[in-house]
Amino acid sequence: MEQPSLLESTRVTYTPTMQCCLGCLMLLGPRFVLFVLFLTSDWLGRAYDINLWPFLGFLFLPWTTLAYAYALNEGGGLQGPYLALWMVALLTDLFFTRQSGSKDSAARLKVTRIVQRKTRPRSVDARVIDIDRKD
Repeated sequence: MEQPSLLESTRVTYTPTMQCCLGCLMLLGPRFVLFVLFLTSDWLGRAYDINLWPFLGFLFLPWTTLAYAYALNEGGGLQGPYLALWMVALLTDLFFTRQSGSKDSAARLKVTRIVQRKTRPRSVDARVIDIDRKD
């Protein structure tokens, strides 16, 4: 039998507790997960060089930011199933962004309709003058 090399014998075993906690927190929302990860761990710091990208991701594309950090931390990069996960997260963010814009548009349209309904037709007293008739 071959003896394991020094690198193999000292390798840290993977425990899925972080993955389980991350999955549970994701049920509460991606922005909450990003906030908690930023405060409690270096998980985002390992995926991004500077804190600007996670902050922008927090504001605009939270699912995509989490998927990218997950792909880099757990999969070593955007390849294979991690690329597919990132693409699904991007489409999810774009879908939710579009939906929230649609809600705002629908709300504006509803307010416009209410305002239009509340205006009443005005009656104006006017005397019609027939210029073709000779008196």
